[in-house]
Amino acid sequence: MKVSIVLLTLSMITTNAVIAEEKSAEEKVIISNTAGQVKGIAIVDVQATVQKIDKKTREITLKKENGGTVSIVAPETVRNFDQIEVNDIIHAKYYTLVEFQVVKEGSTVVGRAVQETSSRAQLGDKPGANFTRTIAARANVTKVDPENKTITIQGKDNTVELNVKNPEHFKVVKVGDQIDALFTESIAISVSGPEKK
Repeated sequence: MKVSIVLLTLSMITTNAVIAEEKSAEEKVIISNTAGQVKGIAIVDVQATVQKIDKKTREITLKKENGGTVSIVAPETVRNFDQIEVNDIIHAKYYTLVEFQVVKEGSTVVGRAVQETSSRAQLGDKPGANFTRTIAARANVTKVDPENKTITIQGKDNTVELNVKNPEHFKVVKVGDQIDALFTESIAISVSGPEKK
């Protein structure tokens, strides 16, 4: 778990640092919103070039695709830090998925499950890390309010009021139904040698 947290923290710091004010970052958003089902996927794909490395402080200065620079500090847990060199390319890819599905019959158990996986580069390779967290939850529909465009669901620990954009949902979602929710986020950071021209 500790490694997972470190990987997630480093990945988020790196991704956010590279994405910040980055107008050229490639971002794809796909949304499906049909009666009884909502699905949204967002993918951000960016890269930066290593400009400077301070081996003592572990500070890395990156040049972003828009020409700006940003500095990050790699924690001691980053494996193979000494393999990073000036002009290496750091590639960060962030993927998130949100999905809601109405359940008319089946298990009535309300609950939540979390699964996390992580990996990092082998010893001697360029640094890299992958982290994925998936949260699956089932909640009861306790209120359907077409007038205010909301559906209220009760999970194991809390109640959430969902704002509904597509009025078709009100034709299929009823009090007593259940909602399955799936949230997945995945972050991949990799370091490669300079691009050959």
